[in-house]
Amino acid sequence: MHIADSTGRIGRTVWLLRAAALLLTVLVYLPSLHGTYVFDDYPNIVDNKDVHLTTLDAASLKRAALSSPSPVLIRPLAMLSFALDWYVGGGSPFEMKVVNLAIHLVNGLLLFALLRRVTRTALDREGGTMSADVLALWITAAWLLAPINFTAVSYIVQRMESLCQLFVLAGLLGYVSARQAMLAGRPGFVKAATAIVLGTGLGVLAKESAILLPLYAVILECTLFRFAGPNRRLDRQLSVFYLFVLVIPACIAAVWALSQAFSPGAWTNRPFTLGQRLLTEPRILLDYVQWSLVPTPNALALYHDSIPLSRGLFDPLTTLASIAALAAAAIAAWAARTSRSLVAIGIGWFLCAHLLTATVIPLELTYEHRNYFASIGLYLALFSLLVPAGRQSMAIARSAACLALIVLFASVTWIRALDWSNPVAFALSEAAKNPDSPRTAYELGRTYVILSRYRADSPFVPKANEALTRAAALPGANALPDQGLLLLAGRLRQSPPAGAWQRLQDKIAAQPLSSENVTALYSLSQCAVSGDCQFPANEMVEAFLAALRHSPPNGYVLSTYASYAINVLHDPVLALELAQEGVQRDPRSLQARRNLMLVLATTGRRKEAAELYQRTLREVPEAAGDAVFRRWAEDLLATPVPAAPAVPKSPP
Repeated sequence: MHIADSTGRIGRTVWLLRAAALLLTVLVYLPSLHGTYVFDDYPNIVDNKDVHLTTLDAASLKRAALSSPSPVLIRPLAMLSFALDWYVGGGSPFEMKVVNLAIHLVNGLLLFALLRRVTRTALDREGGTMSADVLALWITAAWLLAPINFTAVSYIVQRMESLCQLFVLAGLLGYVSARQAMLAGRPGFVKAATAIVLGTGLGVLAKESAILLPLYAVILECTLFRFAGPNRRLDRQLSVFYLFVLVIPACIAAVWALSQAFSPGAWTNRPFTLGQRLLTEPRILLDYVQWSLVPTPNALALYHDSIPLSRGLFDPLTTLASIAALAAAAIAAWAARTSRSLVAIGIGWFLCAHLLTATVIPLELTYEHRNYFASIGLYLALFSLLVPAGRQSMAIARSAACLALIVLFASVTWIRALDWSNPVAFALSEAAKNPDSPRTAYELGRTYVILSRYRADSPFVPKANEALTRAAALPGANALPDQGLLLLAGRLRQSPPAGAWQRLQDKIAAQPLSSENVTALYSLSQCAVSGDCQFPANEMVEAFLAALRHSPPNGYVLSTYASYAINVLHDPVLALELAQEGVQRDPRSLQARRNLMLVLATTGRRKEAAELYQRTLREVPEAAGDAVFRRWAEDLLATPVPAAPAVPKSPP
């Protein structure tokens, strides 16, 4: 009776502390709910008209789900969630941030349920005396409040990450529950397989990170379950299952990823090579460890683009040391898989969580939200070593250390939430944390431009010019700061700052033709076509020619130049040549074909435009099912004198 009462008291205490952790998470994040959109929120949500739902008919929902500006990363479930938020809240970032926070809290509940089962199995196997519920509570509280996870919650577009991991956590929870049933002699294989397949399949609809779910489950098998059935012998069903859901897909994915990484144009849009990326990422992973375990407000930021590249094993010296440290961690995890299985799981989850983002795929180098799942591994390893068991020596000191970490995490996250509570505070804090970052300097100038509302007498205009001029001069700066200076001057009908056009053209010509530099061209062209800016035609043409010197020519640049040629230069011959080359370069691009149809129809070649429309329906599979495209094309062909083509959709 005494034991039962004690267990009941512990259970009630854990329940109350879990509720307190959730409440504290809400309070810590509360200031950030009043912030605004930032960075990738704009192309994905704010400037994406397909997300701005006004009705819930099937066609609108489908269009929203497939509206990602990236031609490769569609993520329909995440995009649809943004659209539904827009429909309910009218585009208010507050409602979207509330949904993000709610997803984070649900993830916390799933994580606690998962860790209870994982830690209980590990402690039972190894003879541990600490409470599995208490250990799971410490880890969950730390993860909910961790500053490293802040951008996965408050950066609206990163709902893609948190929503994806919701299905990963649910899949792991279902899998562990089923495996425990199997080991107890009850049926569970179908449930285990379903949990992995459904968790992966649904998670991938939000973000590709979910494909790592089977690997996380294998780590649990290697440490806790050992691929065993109820008789403790190898379960052949599991072996066959993982052959089809992990081994074969992993081999196919590796071959594909390597072929892409070694293709001629894979790294042309990045300021680093494959070798430099592989050498730099180990240093970044150790930065992630530091930011996760000992976070400080000044170390954490949205952008980390000033991290120097590793150009050799000893350049910088920390490169080889970082590689050695990660290798040692992997070896230690393998060695600890039987005696310290929670440490082994934690290290394994952290390392495997970065297999997509820290290896051969040509992504940007550093983002904190990539640690949303990986940080679980770090906290699992840390707290399994730190949380005291019973009256263990130094129990009070160890408990105090755990509590101090929670307080530190909550404090730093709250400071970040305050920084994100309004656009000026955000831009100033980011610029102060990372003064050598061209991106943060540009975002500060961009914020001042938005606040100026393009009024010449606004006190924000001089601040915007100062910030953008500084951003343009920083080493590694792309064309966006110069574009910002030119747009501001153009909208205010003022002379552009000296050298801005030349700097922009030189950067576009000399740097990899990144999405940022393409966006700079797009924005300038859009302002000119709309009539809001009157740029010198020769300067715009030189900027386009600088972009087209890159080989092969960028299809989006061709489309944008074609639109500028016919709308501003009034040169239908040039526009037609550019639009035709755009289709030749990317024959499956609906946007390129749309632009060519506009040019043909506008220049009186309506029969050719109609033929192109019919060919598009036959040659581009998604065209026939796109009701909006078909309606647009039919309206275009039915209009006696169609308007000149507008600037195409914003670039991915």
